[in-house]
Amino acid sequence: MVSTQAGRQRHPKVRILSLDRETCTFELTDTDPDIANALRRVMIAEVPTVAIDLVEIEVNTTVLNDEFIAHRLGLIPLVSHVVESMQSPFEGDGDFQEINFHLDVHCVSDDTQNITSQDLRQEMSQDASLDSIRPVSDADSPGEGQAGILIVKMRKGQELKLKAIARKGIGKDHAKWSPVATARFKYVPEIMLDQQGLEDLSEIEKIELADSDPTKTFGLHPTTRKFFVQNIDLYNYNGEIQDKLQDMGRPNLVKIRQKQDHFIFTVESTGALHPEDIVRQSIQVITQKLHTLSSSLEEPDPVTGLPMDMTMG
Repeated sequence: MVSTQAGRQRHPKVRILSLDRETCTFELTDTDPDIANALRRVMIAEVPTVAIDLVEIEVNTTVLNDEFIAHRLGLIPLVSHVVESMQSPFEGDGDFQEINFHLDVHCVSDDTQNITSQDLRQEMSQDASLDSIRPVSDADSPGEGQAGILIVKMRKGQELKLKAIARKGIGKDHAKWSPVATARFKYVPEIMLDQQGLEDLSEIEKIELADSDPTKTFGLHPTTRKFFVQNIDLYNYNGEIQDKLQDMGRPNLVKIRQKQDHFIFTVESTGALHPEDIVRQSIQVITQKLHTLSSSLEEPDPVTGLPMDMTMG
């Protein structure tokens, strides 16, 4: 991932700011917005996971029709830590892996019964490495119970029996394979203060100016009573402080611009993959795309026999 701007070669860098089992926040520096957006789009659409792709319903007397239940099953995230060693139906020589599940529940209680992802049972596979593929549950988060993801509610006498097949895929084909609940980035702000002009304001005006920003990015120093930036990471480009300055007739006291080479990413996983693995695999996907493009340019043109990069030039 190397880009250039104004003739200067760039070397993008990633630094993890915070990380837990569900969310990763990191900064990407020394690169362009197009690279940042490409990374975001790849995380959403091209990092593979495993999801239920085919459903065969044998008995369904619940209030939900077959198509509705099949759709809900497809959107249940499956733990996909071994996905890199798998093949999808569109890869390789057609020797792809499938994971079979079954569900067979008959409600005999007078109370409403919740049918959840924990009622899905994986069938034995010849490949033991695939045994780790199971529905994501609340138990995958620290301190949570064993609730599972709700599929349907049943009353006494109702029955649901089905078989399901899970396969590897990517979010570009269907959103059920997307590994992220959200993947977003924001430009790091650069805030410039006209301290000389700010000193001309009364303390009440300074307080009103600081309070105009709801993120509490700005404040007054407790000792010097100078207006200053107390936490730049909180700023979200809401424009409130600029509106306040316009009302005061002093629009140039605070200038804010977006750094075009510094970004803060927030990646929230569905639970199918660890968030750091989503980031790592997305970088690998982009690197592979660039390698494929570079290799294709070195191949000879079928008409001229010259390398493709020479004919394009």
